[in-house]
Amino acid sequence: MKKLRSYLAAASVRLGLPMDIAAGLPHLEVNGFRECSVDRHTGILEYNRERIVIGLNIGSLTVVGSGLEIRQMHRERLTIIGQIDCLTYGEGGLRGCGG
Repeated sequence: MKKLRSYLAAASVRLGLPMDIAAGLPHLEVNGFRECSVDRHTGILEYNRERIVIGLNIGSLTVVGSGLEIRQMHRERLTIIGQIDCLTYGEGGLRGCGG
């Protein structure tokens, strides 16, 4: 697996592609304070209207706000809508915004 990732990283450099795509790392898009999409997630770890914790292959992403909803969830992509106040990345575990 390590050789494959090394090969993919080298190929992405030669092709001018972002290394995160070749390495299988999560990709995050934030549109203002109302929408957040995550590619290459591993599922939902916690979900309520004020806090959503998304599993990643390298940790977790915590979204804190109000009126949060999962607009769509597919195998590779997850989209959250609502008032987004804070995004926190936790490597290998759960961490929240503001403590």
